[in-house]
Amino acid sequence: MSAEPSRLSPRHLVSLTAIVAVGAFLLLAPGASDMVRAASVIVLAIALWATGWLPQWLTALAFFTLCTVAGVAPPDTVFAGFASAATWLVFSGLAIGAAIQHTGLGATVAARVGPHLQGSYAGAVSGVVALGLAMAFVMPSGMGRVVLLVPILITLADHLGYQEGRPGRTGVILGGILGTFLPTYAILPANVPNNVLMGAVEAVLGEPPTYSSYLLLHFPVLGALKTVLLVIVMLRLYPDRAPAPSAAAPDRATNGRTPLSRPERRLGLLLLLAVTLWLSDAWHGISPAWIGLAIALVCLFPGSGLMADRPLKSLNVEPLIYVAGIVSLGALAHHSGLGERVAHYLLAVLPLSDTGDAATFGLLSGLAMTLGTFVTLPGVPAILTPMATELAAITGWSPDAVAMTQVVGFSTVLLPYQGPPLVVGLLAAGLRLRDAARVCLIMAAISLVLLWPLDYLWWQLLGWI
Repeated sequence: MSAEPSRLSPRHLVSLTAIVAVGAFLLLAPGASDMVRAASVIVLAIALWATGWLPQWLTALAFFTLCTVAGVAPPDTVFAGFASAATWLVFSGLAIGAAIQHTGLGATVAARVGPHLQGSYAGAVSGVVALGLAMAFVMPSGMGRVVLLVPILITLADHLGYQEGRPGRTGVILGGILGTFLPTYAILPANVPNNVLMGAVEAVLGEPPTYSSYLLLHFPVLGALKTVLLVIVMLRLYPDRAPAPSAAAPDRATNGRTPLSRPERRLGLLLLLAVTLWLSDAWHGISPAWIGLAIALVCLFPGSGLMADRPLKSLNVEPLIYVAGIVSLGALAHHSGLGERVAHYLLAVLPLSDTGDAATFGLLSGLAMTLGTFVTLPGVPAILTPMATELAAITGWSPDAVAMTQVVGFSTVLLPYQGPPLVVGLLAAGLRLRDAARVCLIMAAISLVLLWPLDYLWWQLLGWI
């Protein structure tokens, strides 16, 4: 019996029409400025990523195709994402995650953590969110944390009895992913935008923020309090019953000291080595991506016993293509001058010179938040930090205070596509984009109404304003 041909859904038809329309514009209007041509592709990609009407990886491929066929930018700009450390960190994370699943190490960790989370559903969600946040203090890479956490969270959800389709499964897995993403912008080396900001501030203002001053300024409100609110939101959106531990592995669940197998021990030592090298990257100077790639090479090597035969067949490359696409989009926005033009336009319409400190705090933070929807989060400090001195002269604030308002803005994530680690986690866990989008929008609204005013008061208490 032959299979029926699949039919285009209305959303797919609209998406295809938009792609064809942009492609026609690029090919039939070669006289348009480089910025306009780049803007047409960037707006299309952002719209498709934001709506989720096409798979994220397919939107990335459409972005690459339109840019190359129409010559929107040089190939080294269009494909900059494939030269990015973030993309290769995704690849290494996929390999490490597959090894965690293959060796059973994820199940072992889940079995040992599970008994501490079995008391209640609220305790389980709080525990995984706290675990995600705690990992940000010892692992400097958001992408690395996500790809290590997801296999463990999936196994943990199974162990606690939250099967496919249960709200509790989404609560546990998405809670852990968001716990290591949303509050961790308040920890200096924990995410790419933080590190870009640190480097840009050093280049522009001469001295980077210290770990302790950054933590004191941002963590109490944007870190700790946001974590508590995230747990409350997850429990309200995805209520479920108390965990009912699976009987699939009773010996592991009842005996937390079950010896590790040889493959589990080998992989555990490799992960310990990786975390040690990640923690000491300021000393040895090796990027977390290349450390992860070396660990992935060991896992993939024939005879390692850490992966199945023909291991690449077990890897889902969708996150890899998506991250390459989102990084390339940021490179195109920078190359075309679009990001800087948007920032200057927003500055022109903001009444910064004749407002009070509270309004200035909100406007500068809102500027960073809005810009993040166009150039994604890592692009915000790269564009706004060079303007810190100019903005300081307009507002009367110190350049350091102006620069730090970016953290308030880019930590307020409106939609998942803005943060590659979040989308990678969703794809790896098989979660729906709409679930994360709903949480992000609710958390953003709470941030605007509650956290931003509290953060302003905290800044005043510390004497930053």
